[in-house]
Amino acid sequence: MEVQPNQQSRIPTLDGWRGIAVFMVMLSHFLPGYLNHPSWEQWLNLGQHGVQIFFVLSGYLITGNLLREEKIHLGRFYVRRVFRLMPAAWSYLLFLGVLAVFTHMKTIGNDVWACLFFFRNYIPESGANTCTEHFWSLSLEEQFYLAWPPILFLLGRRRAAWVAGGLATALGIYKLWAWSRPHSFFVFQHTEMRADGLLVGCLLALVLENGAVRSWLIRQATAIFWVCLIPLGWDYYQYQRDGLMTLHESVLLALVIASTSLRPLALPGRVLEGQFLKSTGVMSYGIYLWQGLFLRSTWGIFGPLFLATAFLLSWRFIEQPGIQLGRRLLGRRPIEESRDKSVAVAS
Repeated sequence: MEVQPNQQSRIPTLDGWRGIAVFMVMLSHFLPGYLNHPSWEQWLNLGQHGVQIFFVLSGYLITGNLLREEKIHLGRFYVRRVFRLMPAAWSYLLFLGVLAVFTHMKTIGNDVWACLFFFRNYIPESGANTCTEHFWSLSLEEQFYLAWPPILFLLGRRRAAWVAGGLATALGIYKLWAWSRPHSFFVFQHTEMRADGLLVGCLLALVLENGAVRSWLIRQATAIFWVCLIPLGWDYYQYQRDGLMTLHESVLLALVIASTSLRPLALPGRVLEGQFLKSTGVMSYGIYLWQGLFLRSTWGIFGPLFLATAFLLSWRFIEQPGIQLGRRLLGRRPIEESRDKSVAVAS
């Protein structure tokens, strides 16, 4: 089975990818907190690779959804984004504030401003702001949302594709140069060090608009998936040695994501569309938010239980009502609502 443009509005395999990505993030946080730094921990430190999957997915999905509109409406786009992302993020920050006021826990301080105004990825970690450290990736995505849709709107598809490809390449080269110079690991969270993943996802969506390219990828999808796994494994190995997230990892991720979404009935697609992975992917944004607080040894054996409770409550009482409110404000028609369901982002 192959998926043609606009044949379906939701791509279940991408929920599976989100599920894998958030499990990779949780695993990297669970190991040092609960298993006391075992000697093999570094080989399962997959959190940054999970975040990179989120970045590529975000660029791919946001661009794809914008391209499906007859005309890009920036105002409608930003209303959807605000009501999808902000209620849950603000609720998390408010909860941290309550803990800081009524307990002795140092959960949040001046870093709240960096989270609210999307520059948390330029604030170094300290003992007082570890509960918002993961907002670095959310800040980077919000910066992307502010910059990329206007570029696509103003330049059009063809020129926007050149911009995405050119910027991704330039940032990939810059990272190689910057990483060869003295630095702290903190710079790894800067926009110029990670935005290439988002741009590669944008470029993927734009390239798939070409019928010939799309048809070739569909025919070769299964082979592309298995061939790309080998260099991806090498990238993960190299990351353990030098800590650099390379441009070609983002390109490989884009190829395997495209291969599974275009051929969902192949073996990799069927695995990704398993109910557990899909359900996890749908709620991955809330999981990612709340694991920053609860997936740490401070909570002992109750941490995972608190995490599950928090993200389930977030999805039921904050995220879903926020999405529905945004749709009501926009006066969404049923067909438009079904299209927008594929843009559940998590970072």
